[in-house]
Amino acid sequence: MSIEKSEFSIMDSMDEQQIAGLSEELKKKMAYKTSQGKMELTFIGLKAITLKMSQKEQPLETIHSEVNLEKDDPKDTTMWFWRAHIKVRNQKTGLETEGLSECPYFDEKGIYDPFGQRKAHSKAERNAWRKQIPELELLTFMESLNKEEVKDLKGTAGVLIGACKCGPGATFKGKKCITCGGKNLS
Repeated sequence: MSIEKSEFSIMDSMDEQQIAGLSEELKKKMAYKTSQGKMELTFIGLKAITLKMSQKEQPLETIHSEVNLEKDDPKDTTMWFWRAHIKVRNQKTGLETEGLSECPYFDEKGIYDPFGQRKAHSKAERNAWRKQIPELELLTFMESLNKEEVKDLKGTAGVLIGACKCGPGATFKGKKCITCGGKNLS
């Protein structure tokens, strides 16, 4: 019995060392700075916080998931979008939040995007999860990051999502905001 406990302790200790060793590298990938200098969570960072919430007995569950292809103009394929609607619930508090998103059916070259539907779904899920995170938790997490090591999107070639003043609800075709036609760039 003491041998099993010892082996378990060794394995547990090794896991903790790996987690500690990766934490600084992972932290670099958990956030980015927008062109306005604001820090935002990446998908990896968001998943880390939702995992932390579930470990604190506040797991999130998806209670509604829907993705539809909508052709705003049936003849103009640049106006075909995957639109997603996700609803999640915090199992402890009962708080329900919704996430919406859309992704173009065709890429900027007019080629069918086989991952468009999946991207729309993941973005809507991300948006619903983000609304579940208490602001204090988010601020604490962001303050734990080394701001000099967080990827800065300033100076990146082309128009970036987040560089447009239309905000998170903007619709992009490739790197161009089609909400404003690229007129509201910062």
